[in-house]
Amino acid sequence: MQKIKLMLEFGHDPIWDSDPFTGKLMTGIEIVDSDSDLEMWNRKCIDLYDECYEFNSHGKGCYFNEETLAKNKKELLHILEQIKSRLEELNDNNFIIEDKVIDELNEVN
Repeated sequence: MQKIKLMLEFGHDPIWDSDPFTGKLMTGIEIVDSDSDLEMWNRKCIDLYDECYEFNSHGKGCYFNEETLAKNKKELLHILEQIKSRLEELNDNNFIIEDKVIDELNEVN
């Protein structure tokens, strides 16, 4: 059975695998990869998450700004829930969803 991971990492969209530059889904599951809503939410989510990274800031080459994450948390969670809900809707028992982000993001203050 195929697996779709939901996770956040700099420069990568939350649906793994997808093209980090275009948001184009590349899971190998046609019904998922061709869904325009998923692709749009995927791109919006990574744009919000990437806002948390600052370069040459706070005396570091790359700094993760927790305050920006807290500010974006509500919208990120909303989009991730939309993504997960849509994946569940499309799933006809051909894949499993491995959510590595929603619970973690809920813990952010």
